[in-house]
Amino acid sequence: MSPFSGHTPIHARWSEHHRPVATGTHTATCTITRDTGIATGTLDGDNVYHPPAGATTVYTGGCRVIVHSVTGAHHLVVGEQQVATTDYEIAIDWDAPEVLEHDIVTITDAEDPGLVGKQLQVNDIRYASETFERVLICTDDLTRREGA
Repeated sequence: MSPFSGHTPIHARWSEHHRPVATGTHTATCTITRDTGIATGTLDGDNVYHPPAGATTVYTGGCRVIVHSVTGAHHLVVGEQQVATTDYEIAIDWDAPEVLEHDIVTITDAEDPGLVGKQLQVNDIRYASETFERVLICTDDLTRREGA
């Protein structure tokens, strides 16, 4: 409830005004793909995952990448095999096309050269009533790299 009749505490164009600020923090670039076929991707000689030929590009553009796991890698056993993963928070343009769980985010350019080429799987999409950017929680499977 507003203290003044006919006024709201948040201006009607609040998000419109602040979205460029959020977009300005997207200092990396990424491509998001979705597997549209039954075929699975492949690993090359450097153990880098390549999406199947049936993959469709969902988004290409700016993004912000932050390590979401403050405690480091998560180690768990899946199917009697030890698996290590790290979570990342990826922010993309607020009006980007719909991203779904299991889509693949490939970091194509970043100040940190260690991020370039990373391929992360979308595990969660954060929704909110006040949005400056779309936030994705993604997982990097460290096990592939350790086995190389």
